[in-house]
Amino acid sequence: MTKKSKCLLSDEHLFRQEMNDVLPLKMPQTTDSKAPRVTHRKRSQKSAVANIELHPQPQGNIGPHIDENDGSQHRKNGIQKSIVQKLKRGRFRIDAELDMHQMTLITAHMALLEFIADAQCETIKCVRVIHGKGLRSADGPKLKMMTRQALRDHPQVMAFTVCKPGNGGDGAVDVLLKSL
Repeated sequence: MTKKSKCLLSDEHLFRQEMNDVLPLKMPQTTDSKAPRVTHRKRSQKSAVANIELHPQPQGNIGPHIDENDGSQHRKNGIQKSIVQKLKRGRFRIDAELDMHQMTLITAHMALLEFIADAQCETIKCVRVIHGKGLRSADGPKLKMMTRQALRDHPQVMAFTVCKPGNGGDGAVDVLLKSL
């Protein structure tokens, strides 16, 4: 052993000895939402979000939406079924991910809209949104329903479908975005 490593061992030993009787502080229970966990797998320069509308309005001129009966997948008119099947089978590379666990509805909605806007700025084609299954929610899966409705109404979302069971199943959706 070198002199430096002996010194480090003794410092660590002294520190642990001094901290032996110390109790951790108790943290108060908070109801605030956690910050969204956004994972970008593709690194590129972030553009300004100012050009993309954060609060999209449903567009009546694109015709009715095409949905599954249970709301597990959705595609806008003009998107082929084969594209949705590829999305459902995981054939598109997921370049970014947003985890909305333990967020309030308002925080999650804003985080989702900002996430889509950021993905559009970075020219990302496919993203994953993790909203959870809502099993512990007293009033049902609020985040899940809000997420699916927001994605249906968003003009930049071409299609979405639930993930494969290994990637979150019914608690997450893969989203195909419009190319700019």
